[in-house]
Amino acid sequence: MTPKTSPIRGRAGLLAIALTASLALSACGGVEENPLGVNTPADTSPGPGAAAMPEDGTRAAPVGADLGDDPLNIGLDGAELCGVQPDDSRLRYTVMLHNPTLETFTFGEMALGNPQDLDVISSMVQTANREGHHHPAAGDDAHEEHSAAPSPTASPEPIGPPEPAEGYQFVPDAHVNIIVTVELAEGATHGSADNILVAFSSPDRDYSVAHNLKIDVDATSCQG
Repeated sequence: MTPKTSPIRGRAGLLAIALTASLALSACGGVEENPLGVNTPADTSPGPGAAAMPEDGTRAAPVGADLGDDPLNIGLDGAELCGVQPDDSRLRYTVMLHNPTLETFTFGEMALGNPQDLDVISSMVQTANREGHHHPAAGDDAHEEHSAAPSPTASPEPIGPPEPAEGYQFVPDAHVNIIVTVELAEGATHGSADNILVAFSSPDRDYSVAHNLKIDVDATSCQG
């Protein structure tokens, strides 16, 4: 006599076989699944074309992006300064800039906005750190953003090697000082300018942005 198989037990046997096969396939796949960790959340390196992150934590604008009319934020702040220029001296103003983009800019010739009896003698660029205008010696005020101080005509060598501003390559995430030296026009006792015009260019366009530093220079006093 052929034994009768219980339908319930038969179905359970089929389910067990199917479950065993599923586990076997899962085990085989688990050994080779993404062995190198490709495209997993742990892979945090920037992909091709991704914008690099500057040291200050802000995300830089990609190369070729529309950077607007003031990519170096030259016009964001300003000041009004009065300086006294004694005989045989000149006044030197410094402006610190940071390049927050991924573009390399080339500086042009610096100028004064609406100068009155005030001449630019030279415009230089000096490397700076993020804390101040230059790599300061002890006692220097590293956080002063603008300065106007008389310097003798034969001035001592400044800290760090300044270079001519025109043609200087301002690379991404760099900090520099633009140093503009001015003097009163011949025979003048008072001079002024509305701002300092910073000229620079990228491969795509030229810029001329006013830094809102209003300058007054007098031969004897800033009073009145």
